[in-house]
Amino acid sequence: MLIKKILLSGAASLVALSGVHAADAIVAAAPEPADYVRVCDAFGTGYFYIPGTETCLKFGGQFRYTFKGNDLNDKKDASTGTTGANWADEMRARINISTKMDSELGTIGTDVQLHSKWKSGSTSDGFEARLAYITIGGFTIGRMTSFVDNNGNNSYWPSFVSTNLANGDSVITGIRYETTSGPLKFGVGIDDLQDSQLATSQSPKFNKDLGFETQLSYKQDSFSSYIWGVYDNLAKHGVVYGHAENAFGPHLIQFDAEYASGISSFEGKYNWAVSADYTYTVNDKLTVGPSVAYNKYFDSVNNGKGFWTVGGDTYYYLQKDKNTKTFVQAGLGYDTYDKALNSYLRLRRDF
Repeated sequence: MLIKKILLSGAASLVALSGVHAADAIVAAAPEPADYVRVCDAFGTGYFYIPGTETCLKFGGQFRYTFKGNDLNDKKDASTGTTGANWADEMRARINISTKMDSELGTIGTDVQLHSKWKSGSTSDGFEARLAYITIGGFTIGRMTSFVDNNGNNSYWPSFVSTNLANGDSVITGIRYETTSGPLKFGVGIDDLQDSQLATSQSPKFNKDLGFETQLSYKQDSFSSYIWGVYDNLAKHGVVYGHAENAFGPHLIQFDAEYASGISSFEGKYNWAVSADYTYTVNDKLTVGPSVAYNKYFDSVNNGKGFWTVGGDTYYYLQKDKNTKTFVQAGLGYDTYDKALNSYLRLRRDF
């Protein structure tokens, strides 16, 4: 009986002791709630909030491969400037980074475009910041595409605006203001043209080189149009350009016209040019259509001659949605100046 009492007392002590330890056990703290990335739809599709901030961020870009060829009878090859070259290819890559946020001054944003291009017979440009600018309300300041960049239609064949800007591009450093009222949008800008090819070739005067730009656009339903004008203060010449297009059902018609009073940083080749383009959407994947254009050189360029370009384009979309598209573009065109049948094949991905 004594042994039984001792055993029961020991068991009771162990139970009590284990209860004490259970009460003192360390309980792990609950994990902090995860700060998930949130979609930002205030500035369009593709934006998301940077965690912990009210700034919206968007990544995008473009990869484009182009193969160009002309027939063996082409002796002038004026369009490429490579006499005797019957084919060439090119690879272009662009990465876009955009941020936006609301403020008392309106939307504040930044845009950077990293750009690289490899051309057949030359080395790669290497990645560089082709665009880099900040927007505050309706103002934009930095390195941006000029209104001159807004030219041409869907077709590969019409040739407009051959600039004398840096690297032959359509990018300028400047300040711009744009405002929108219903279907109308208006913009004005002042450009620093000191790095243009025209300005640097006249170094004693280049520090006076400013550009002035203005653009008015209109968009209502399926109709849209714009007209822009630019003026080079050093060259004392300007360019005027107009575009109009209208879609009805599967049809799209576009008209373009350009006039330049003389050689400037904004135009170094064409005195004037006009084009018409028609495209027919066969289905969600396939679009086809012809294009015709007439260009006239300045009197000091190619003896002021004019030429016709007649071509046709085919677009086949491998994929397309609101934010991205991948398509193959191909076509043939005849140039009366070169007297050659030219061709191209392009694979492009926008995201």
